[in-house]
Amino acid sequence: MPEEHGHRTIKSVDTACRLVTLLRERREATVSSLAADLGLTPGTVHTHLATLKDHGLVIQESEGYRLGPRFLTLGESVRNHSDLYQAAKEEVEALAGESGECVHLLTEHDGRLVPVYERFGENAVGVEYHDRKREEPVKHLHCTAAGKAILAYTPDERVAGIVDSVGLPPNTPKTITDREALFDELDRIRERGYSVADEEQLHGIRAVGAPIRGPDGDARGAVAVSGPTSRLKGERFASTVPELVTQTANICEVNYETLDLSEDVL
Repeated sequence: MPEEHGHRTIKSVDTACRLVTLLRERREATVSSLAADLGLTPGTVHTHLATLKDHGLVIQESEGYRLGPRFLTLGESVRNHSDLYQAAKEEVEALAGESGECVHLLTEHDGRLVPVYERFGENAVGVEYHDRKREEPVKHLHCTAAGKAILAYTPDERVAGIVDSVGLPPNTPKTITDREALFDELDRIRERGYSVADEEQLHGIRAVGAPIRGPDGDARGAVAVSGPTSRLKGERFASTVPELVTQTANICEVNYETLDLSEDVL
């Protein structure tokens, strides 16, 4: 058993996880190409793939292997049993209907921003982009409204650790790239209760986010509305949408607490 990241791991499981990651990135790959990337023999890789295939996690095609449909049901199960999803699903749908824009429910895991649920209002733009983005976690939180909302209610030492790990790269000229400036921005978010991203992740797109906090005050996730600068501007960007987003987040927090209370009763 090799020891990685300060704890013991099982080499065969690690290899299987790396295979899954490679297949996600490549969509489809041959045994020989996977073996070359992993530095393993084709026979070893084939054995791992055969085991994953027996469990429905990969399927074999004429040209190679790809991830299997079992991951679809596993992902649905993870999401459906998420307290955050249960507390926020209906509120996200209502906000999409009222705002007419893209509404995102996200959480942070291992320093990455993970989409939990999204709904698109009648005027939403970039639907295909958001569909693709859900295939993997967003690496940087500092340039998104939801990410900044979560960071604002995350302990400073953890925020510093995330920044140390992934940095503050500039997606656009408006992206915050200075650590002190980021912490100043997080202070402002705590003062007003919501965050904004003004073309900081993508040109032409603005967003407003608010944290969904647990009983301990830390962020469990965030809800955000994004849309084109041509619509998210003036009073709508300054107060109307922020009010809608913060109201939605507050209701989600109440729902979240209700879930906790029901679990205590059970």
